[in-house]
Amino acid sequence: MKTNGAFNYKPIQETETKDPKTGWKTFGENGTDEWLAGCECQIGRSIPAKQVLGTDGQMHSYSFDVFIPKYFPGADQLMIGAKIQVVSEDGTTTDEFTIHGVDPYNRKYVELWG
Repeated sequence: MKTNGAFNYKPIQETETKDPKTGWKTFGENGTDEWLAGCECQIGRSIPAKQVLGTDGQMHSYSFDVFIPKYFPGADQLMIGAKIQVVSEDGTTTDEFTIHGVDPYNRKYVELWG
């Protein structure tokens, strides 16, 4: 797989606390605001944003396709709602987005879009 950048990520909410007064559960983002290191990846950017009609009839749009090697150990934490930061190969361009879709069924890579 040809790479043209790298990515960092923040997993979705994993820590759960219960308010003793109300009994409501609240969730936190792993207790950290720092990005976790990803790996090299192939980044595809669409301008204007791609639009896809969902099975429910709703129109979805996204600007990034990111292809991550299957061997990446944190691939199980990359799910809808997680935050991704993509960095160009030369390090001059950085963009952030929330994952809107994941395709883990390809044998060579995991595809994310958002």
